[in-house]
Amino acid sequence: MLPYLRRYRRKAALAVGLGAVAALGSKANIAFLQPLVNRLFPEMKSAGAGVTSLGAFDDWLGRTLSGLDLFGLGEGASIVIVLGGCLLVSAAVFSLIQYVFLRLSRMLGVWMVADLRQDLARHVLDLGMRYHSGRRLGDLLSRLTADVSTSLRLLTLVVEELIQEPFNILAAFTVAYLAAPTATLGMLVFLPILALPIVILGPKVRKRSQKSLAKFGDTTQAMTQMFSGIRVVKAFRMEEREAEEFRRVNQEFVHQTDRMVKTQATSLSITNFLAQGGIGVAIGLIALANHLLEEKLFVDVGAMVAFFAATGFLFTSVKRLTKAASIIYSSMGATERVFEVFDLEPEIHEDSGQLPFTGLKSEIRFEGVGFDYGSGDAPAIKDVSFTVKRGEQIALVGSSGAGKSTLLDLVARFYDPTEGRILVDGVDLRQLKVSDWLNRLAMVGQQPFLFQTSLRENVRYGRPEAGPEEVERACRAAYMDEFVGGLPLGLDTEAGEAGARLSGGQAQRVTIARAILRDADVLLLDEATSALDSESERRVQDALENLVQGRTTFAIAHRLSTIRKSDRILVFEQGRIVEDGSHDQLVARGGIYAKMWRLQADSGSGL
Repeated sequence: MLPYLRRYRRKAALAVGLGAVAALGSKANIAFLQPLVNRLFPEMKSAGAGVTSLGAFDDWLGRTLSGLDLFGLGEGASIVIVLGGCLLVSAAVFSLIQYVFLRLSRMLGVWMVADLRQDLARHVLDLGMRYHSGRRLGDLLSRLTADVSTSLRLLTLVVEELIQEPFNILAAFTVAYLAAPTATLGMLVFLPILALPIVILGPKVRKRSQKSLAKFGDTTQAMTQMFSGIRVVKAFRMEEREAEEFRRVNQEFVHQTDRMVKTQATSLSITNFLAQGGIGVAIGLIALANHLLEEKLFVDVGAMVAFFAATGFLFTSVKRLTKAASIIYSSMGATERVFEVFDLEPEIHEDSGQLPFTGLKSEIRFEGVGFDYGSGDAPAIKDVSFTVKRGEQIALVGSSGAGKSTLLDLVARFYDPTEGRILVDGVDLRQLKVSDWLNRLAMVGQQPFLFQTSLRENVRYGRPEAGPEEVERACRAAYMDEFVGGLPLGLDTEAGEAGARLSGGQAQRVTIARAILRDADVLLLDEATSALDSESERRVQDALENLVQGRTTFAIAHRLSTIRKSDRILVFEQGRIVEDGSHDQLVARGGIYAKMWRLQADSGSGL
């Protein structure tokens, strides 16, 4: 977390300074207890009060205020009033400093965690599709929310407690030593013992905290999956089964958390016992030493009061420090889970050595391209070679798992080939700037995704700098005007979560308008009409025809009727291209494509 602290190093330095002043100043007030008690109970003041530094301060104060008489109350009462006023003013000043310190120290934690969350979200966005296709959304959300929030708790403790409590301990120890040096040194032997429970049990708390947080991530994943598929759950009447599964995962979280809490409670209880028992033992040993050595450890009652007040603050600060350390151990598991994500490296990098790309001029060529997901299964595609001329419309057909979607992902550079290369105007795609390439590419998927904002902003997502007229022109080209006019706010109507307020065909036309506005050179269509009814498909197909004009297009299709006009059709089987030609050529050839065409013709699907 140090890089995040360095961003606010001046504020952190100020917080350390304020924390030190507030801690030292608040404990310095204890020094007024000896002269105050001695004035309230003058008969108990020792004649040898000046033998300690605090006693010398008492003597100096007595000489300085000698003869003081406020309101005719006499010297003793006047000195008590002055000392009370000093305590009041000192308390007000140092309380104000404490207020500024607390506000600054806690906001330091907030600023650092806000930066952490921002950097983490940006890093996850930069990670490749290999990560996103394998990650669990619930666990990721748990790390981005619960674990980052726990990190805030950790940082608040680090910046607040670990800054101020050492100064509180130092200040209390100093005052106690000034009041009674021998007694303070005798008390000092017990302080290291208070740290033993944290040193011994802290690592266990940390380890069990990480397991607890991992189980919490499982509960978030279970909820995400359960509610994302709520229609399926209800359709199959599986509410009870899902509730039982969530109960099982939730109980595992409770079990792991209980183990962590038990260890933490053990640590804190032992610390509390040592602190409270230590004070009693120390008092007893001090009394014993006083008896055996026949040495007057306290010069007077005022010194004794100051000593025990300082000692009480000292042990309180030590307890708070050890408690903070215990909580920090339990919070470190969350921070480690956050930084596990940071340790993941993006597979595809943008660097200064890559070549700029201003647009497709000639062709895209595949030379012996292969790709293996590394799962142990057969390669998704292998030895794929073909050339697409600028402006050509290429259709990809084949059974599920044949490699069609993988090919589109390679064109989109979601992945890089594990074998061979893809050449764009003769240049390896890996040598082009990723941002430049993607700026000239648009995609329309099978399941349209809309953001929870207005339809206008969903279309503008294709090119944020586009003006209102350009947006409206893209909407007309996608035939959005057929349904937008009936919406209460037109293009400013909210799409709802994931486009819930629109039908499938309407949502798909919004994504087509987005792609039209992109004005890309290369277009990727992944079964853009397969999930639609016949009427919606017809209107979406009309919109797609406007979209593909003049663009180099790769289209995956299940309904073969939608690709009859394609310049070429590539038939995939087990990751290889087994047929290549126009619709008429492939039907005449009587191969796999012709069989697929006859099957759809006989069933009446897709024709």
